Amino acid sequence: MGTKRKERTRPVAVANAITSLATELARDVRSEKAVPALFCGLISAVLILVFSVSMAAIIFSGPLSDHFAVGAGVVLFGYCVIGTVIALTSGLPGAMAGAPMPSVVMMVVIAGSINLAGQPLFVTAVSAALIGTAVTGLCFLAIGHFRLASFFRFIPYPVAGGFIAGTGGLACVLALELMGIAIRNPDGLVRLEADTLRFAGIGIGIGFGIGLFALMRIWGRFYVFPAAFAVAAILFHAAIAAFGMSADEAREAGLLFSVEAGAGLWPPFGVSDLALIDWGMMVQQIPNILILVAVTLICVVMNLGGIELAANCDLDWNHEFKAAGWANALTGVGGAPPGCLIALTSIRNSLFGAMTRLTGLVTALTLGFVLLTGDALLRLFPVHLIAGVLLFLGMQMVDEWLVRSWRKLVLTDYAVIAAVFLTIVVFGFLEGVGVGMLFTSAIFVISLSRMEMIESRYTLRERQSRKTRPIPDRAILLAEGQRAQARTLRGYLFFGTAYRLADQLRLSLKDDPVPHFMLLGFKDVSGFDFSAVNALARFIRAANTEGVTVVIFGASDRLGATLRSELPKETLQELVMEADEDHAIEKCEDMIIENWRRELGQERSERQQLLDRVVEDLELHLERLARFEQLIHEIEEFLEPRTYAPGDSIAAPGVPGEGMQLLQDGRASQHDSTGNRLIQFSAGDVIEPGSAFGPAAANLATIAEVQCRTLLLTPAAKERLARSDPKQALELYEYVLANIALTRGTG
Repeated sequence: MGTKRKERTRPVAVANAITSLATELARDVRSEKAVPALFCGLISAVLILVFSVSMAAIIFSGPLSDHFAVGAGVVLFGYCVIGTVIALTSGLPGAMAGAPMPSVVMMVVIAGSINLAGQPLFVTAVSAALIGTAVTGLCFLAIGHFRLASFFRFIPYPVAGGFIAGTGGLACVLALELMGIAIRNPDGLVRLEADTLRFAGIGIGIGFGIGLFALMRIWGRFYVFPAAFAVAAILFHAAIAAFGMSADEAREAGLLFSVEAGAGLWPPFGVSDLALIDWGMMVQQIPNILILVAVTLICVVMNLGGIELAANCDLDWNHEFKAAGWANALTGVGGAPPGCLIALTSIRNSLFGAMTRLTGLVTALTLGFVLLTGDALLRLFPVHLIAGVLLFLGMQMVDEWLVRSWRKLVLTDYAVIAAVFLTIVVFGFLEGVGVGMLFTSAIFVISLSRMEMIESRYTLRERQSRKTRPIPDRAILLAEGQRAQARTLRGYLFFGTAYRLADQLRLSLKDDPVPHFMLLGFKDVSGFDFSAVNALARFIRAANTEGVTVVIFGASDRLGATLRSELPKETLQELVMEADEDHAIEKCEDMIIENWRRELGQERSERQQLLDRVVEDLELHLERLARFEQLIHEIEEFLEPRTYAPGDSIAAPGVPGEGMQLLQDGRASQHDSTGNRLIQFSAGDVIEPGSAFGPAAANLATIAEVQCRTLLLTPAAKERLARSDPKQALELYEYVLANIALTRGTG
């Protein structure tokens, strides 16, 4: 029935979401946000159009250059789909999305590693992109559905920064190669080999990239980029005309993109072309596809974190991963690179008051119009200016993540960024990802090993068990309590922390005074490995050699069993293991008292000092007992005697009590729901005082440890006492309050 009800409610929820979305869009169209949305959407479309051509130029270069126009259509299709889906489904109105540069560079790696030619190369490369983007979408959907996004918030900043800086470095390399400079040999090593035939174009591309970078550093306005590109393109075409060169001649010289007139931009190929896919080559791309997913995941995390920081808002990361998942699943149909929400453009919309879903829709619709109108626009793009755009983007990423981070990072973190950056640029993306994973693991281990495993330290002079003890025993514990040291541990015990912890514990064996007992608490230890057990076993053997008894409490069954298997029989006999802290302290107290009494040769002066110390406490205790006896004698006509055998329940949780009970003789303990002892009652103590005022149910269990005699004061008897002798009733209340403070205060 529950499943059927969910199936019936899903269409209703979808319909409600669509209605709400339509209402929101209609409201924004009529609001003051409409004009900023139109302006920002159109400007973003121009920017993305230039970026799309730039990205297509590096993906579909070399053997794929004949397919540049269709490749540009593939990238534009991806921007249209992912921009539309993110604009409509993101939890951030005004969110903008697209293919981040790291994902595009990975597509270059994939296309460059397919050893085919002609149409089979193109179809296989686009199909690899289709599969990679679809797998990315499915992974993001799984992360959002199972609410796993929080696990990815903790990608180390230096590793992510190294990935992005390395991507920027590769973008610069690819930009120079697009200009005609051979930088990477087949082994992936860096070397420069300038093509002398294109020096003019190279100078234009490098000059435009560096100039654009300088302009953006000086002004930093987003409209500087499209304006600068438009001016540079006009000047470029004017220069060609001035030298008497036609557009076709410029294309033959490699100055303009060679695009066949009338060629369509999308779809990239027909159904019949699927037979050209080389599946053996596709299988070889599985590692690269997995890296593509990981790189895009890092981009999602970095962009979501950047938006939260810049916009001072909290996003539902699981929802954003779902939105990105659906967007990539649909984008993959067209063979476009995977994408995600882009922080820079999204934040820019906020600055211009265009935080509405209309902004993303305007951008997507504009790009869709360009996609459908054909390739005439692509024939006008100068190759070296597009390469300059790539150089600018790469320089921006290197500047942000490698150059500027020098000022805000410690040396070790910066070294990680530099190492990952150099590995990606010199050896390749796969090796860079490997180094990044290695550094991630190393950072994780180092971070854990730096954690302080000891949460708290105390001696048994500072903390006692809840067991009620005679005054002489309490004096013994006061005198000898420093001989018992306790350490409560926390975190995960593994090879990086266990040996350092064992060294700290061994040093504590040399403390002054020298400890006779060492208590170790494992309640807050989340896990351990075999190295930790080995280190603990070695410490326990060392402690026993020094005559120190080790008491372990709160350890899991697995830890206890593993530790027992590692200790020799004679050491195991000296080890004490208790379920909780209170019982461990009580056991230590018992051993301290027993050892003190067993020691011979005590000087009388030492015993006299102990006697002097207990006299005052003894007098107070006797005075309290005398007052208790006098009190019950004066009100005995209002009291009803009760007797409990060992193990009987004096008060049970959830059961209304008959009244307040005064413990006349015996000993009883109060426990919580897990069986931990909270308070131990002795003669003169009050049990369940609240029951004297009505049928109140007990919250905790009180069990008789030995034969107990109590005196019951029912609510009715309390009322009679208050009416007949108010003064005596007031004395009773004062005694009860004092007893509550005494028992609860020490517990």
